[in-house]
Amino acid sequence: MEPLITRRAWLEVDLDQVAQNLAVIRRHLTPGCRFCAVVKADGYGQGAVMLARRLAREGVDCFAVATLDEGRALREAGIQAEILVLSPTDPALAFALLENGLTQAVGSPSYAACLSEQAQKAGGPLHCHIKLDTGMTRTGFDCRTSAELDAVAAAYALPGLRVTGTFSHFSSSDDPSDGAEEFSLEQIRRFSAALIGLAARGIDPGTRHLCNSGGIQKYPQAHFDMVRGGAILTGYPTACGVERWPGILPASSLKTAVTCLRQIEAGTCISYSRTFRAPGPMRVAVLAIGYADGYPRALSRRGRVILHGKWAPVLGNVCMDQMMVDVTGIPETKPGDIAVILGEDGPLSQTADDLGREANSCMHEILSRLGPRLQRLYFENGRRIAAQ
Repeated sequence: MEPLITRRAWLEVDLDQVAQNLAVIRRHLTPGCRFCAVVKADGYGQGAVMLARRLAREGVDCFAVATLDEGRALREAGIQAEILVLSPTDPALAFALLENGLTQAVGSPSYAACLSEQAQKAGGPLHCHIKLDTGMTRTGFDCRTSAELDAVAAAYALPGLRVTGTFSHFSSSDDPSDGAEEFSLEQIRRFSAALIGLAARGIDPGTRHLCNSGGIQKYPQAHFDMVRGGAILTGYPTACGVERWPGILPASSLKTAVTCLRQIEAGTCISYSRTFRAPGPMRVAVLAIGYADGYPRALSRRGRVILHGKWAPVLGNVCMDQMMVDVTGIPETKPGDIAVILGEDGPLSQTADDLGREANSCMHEILSRLGPRLQRLYFENGRRIAAQ
C-alpha cells in the first residue's frame, strides 16, 4: 500500500548524501581504523533504522545507540552488526541485552559487578566495552592512579562480562573556548596512559576508541582502532579550528506547508500572550509546524523560514502545532506553498547550526528533538524510496 504523504511538516533525508559523508570521513581515517555510526536519538532525528540500513550496505560494521530500546529497534529492523549501548542499562535487564545480542558500555566498578552478576543469571557472558573517564566526568572508570587502574583491570576478569572494547569520550573537541584544545590533548594523554597501564597488568583492551565527530577531524593521532561519528554523518562536522572537509553536507531538509493567510491591521496581536503587535498592515502566513514537532519555542519572534527564496520572520510565540510568519514582502505566497526551515530555497539556506545559534542551543539539540509527528521521506538516486 502506497504511504500517505501528508504534506503537513516533513523531513526529506537524502541517503546518498549520508553515504557520501561516510565516504569522505573514511578517506581521512588512519589506516585500519573502523567507523562506528552513532544513530542514537533516532539517528539525530533522521530516522535510525533507515540510516543504519543504508550504512550497513556501505560496510559499517558497528553502530552505537543510547538505550536498550534503540538497540532492540535496530535488531528488529534486521541490523546484524555490533550495536554498542552507550548509556547505562538497568542490570536487571541483562537478559534483554543478551537476547538482542547488544554490547553494553560499562563505566564503574559497582555497575560492572552488578551487570556481571545479572548476566551470569541470564546465561551470559555479556559483551561489553569498558568506559574510562578521562575528563568528561559523566560515566566512566577513574583511571589515573595505580589503584584506580587495578579496579579497572578487575572488571575485565568478571565472569559475567566479556570485554571486547575500551573507550572514552571527548568533552571539548567542538569547543572553541580558551583551553579546550589543551584539555582534549590531555584527554588523549590520559587515555593512552591508561591503556599502557592496563597492558602492564596483562589486559587486552579490545577495540580502542575515543574520537567523536569533532575528534575525528581534529585529532587523527587519537583515531586508535575505531572512531564514533553521529553528527558528522548527518552533515554537521563539529570540530573547531579546522577546515570543513569538502563533500560533507547536510543530508536532510525540514519543510512545512502554508495552511492559510491573514491580512491584519495595525495594532493586531498575534499568537499566545500577545507578544507581537502589528506595527502596520501586514500579511501573515500560518505554517503547519510547532514546538511539538521540534521547532524551538525559543525562536519565537527570533526565527525565520524561507518562502519563495525570501526570508519570512516568525511572528509572536511559536505554538504547539503551528506558527505564524510575516509574508508582507512576499505577495506571491498562497496556501499550500512550501516553507523551508532547514535546507535551501533559491539563494538562501538555513542549517541546524543556524537554528541552534539563534535558539541559544546547538545543532545536536535541534536535530535530536525533531519530533515523531514529522513525516520522514527518504531518497536515493533522486527518487523517494520510503515514507515513514
